[in-house]
Amino acid sequence: MLNIHKLSVSFQGDYLFENISFRLRGGDRVGLIGKNGAGKSTLLKLLSGDLEYTEGQIAQEKKDLKIGFLRQDIDFVLGRTILEEAYQAFVEIKELELQLEDINIQLAERTDYESQVYHDLMVGLNEVQEQYEILGGYNYQGETEKILLGLGFKREDFNKLTDTFSGGWRMRIELAKLLLQPNDILLLDEPTNHMDMESIESLNTALDKYKGTVFFVTHDREFVSSVATRIFEIKSDKINAIDFFFKTLIKNFLFK
Repeated sequence: MLNIHKLSVSFQGDYLFENISFRLRGGDRVGLIGKNGAGKSTLLKLLSGDLEYTEGQIAQEKKDLKIGFLRQDIDFVLGRTILEEAYQAFVEIKELELQLEDINIQLAERTDYESQVYHDLMVGLNEVQEQYEILGGYNYQGETEKILLGLGFKREDFNKLTDTFSGGWRMRIELAKLLLQPNDILLLDEPTNHMDMESIESLNTALDKYKGTVFFVTHDREFVSSVATRIFEIKSDKINAIDFFFKTLIKNFLFK
C-alpha cells in the first residue's frame, strides 16, 4: 500500500529522525507511539504531503492512492451547518450540481428549441447528469446522513451550525468527511483528544466498518488496545515494529 524507505527529516541541520523504513499494508491498523517530541505528528504530515522530507522515499504501491488526514486542529468555515460541512467531502459532485443548475437556468430562459445552441445545452445536460450519477450524486445525501447518524449525531443536529459543537463533536464531523471520501489510508493525529467515552466508542465503531488502512498517533492506551493490529514505536530517532499477542502488553508496559 505505502512503502517508506530510509526516511529522514531535519530542521536547521538537526535530525528529528533518520533512516526510518516501514510498510503500511492494506487493512492495517497501525498505532504509532513514542514520547512527546519524538516526531510522531511530523511523520503523519510527511505521509500526507503537508511537509517535505529531507532524505529517503515514500512509494505508493497503487496509482492515485488517496490519503485522508484527520489533523489535531480542525478549522471549519463559519456559518456552515453540520450537513453543509459534511457535504464538503463531495467536491466533484458539488461542482457538477452547480453545472446542472447553470444549464437548467439557461434552458428555462430559452425558447429556441430547434436551435443548435439549445441542442448543445441538452447534450451538455445529459453528459453532466451521467457523470453526476457515476459519482454517486443521487445517493451522497443519504450516505452522509447514515455516516453522521453512525457517529452519534441526531437528525435534529444536521441543520445546526458546526461552531455550536464541542471539539469532540467537531472531530466527528471531520471524520465523517474522511469516511465519505474514497480514501485508501486514514492518518489520524490524536483522534481521541477532546473526546468523551461516547465519542471514542463512535470512532471505534466507524473504524471497524472502514475497509482501508489506518495509521494513527495516540497516547490513549485503551484506544490502541481496541484498534491496533500493529504498533510502531519511535525511539532514539528510529522506528521499531512491535509485534504483540497479548493486549495487556500495551496496557501494562508501553505507556509507562
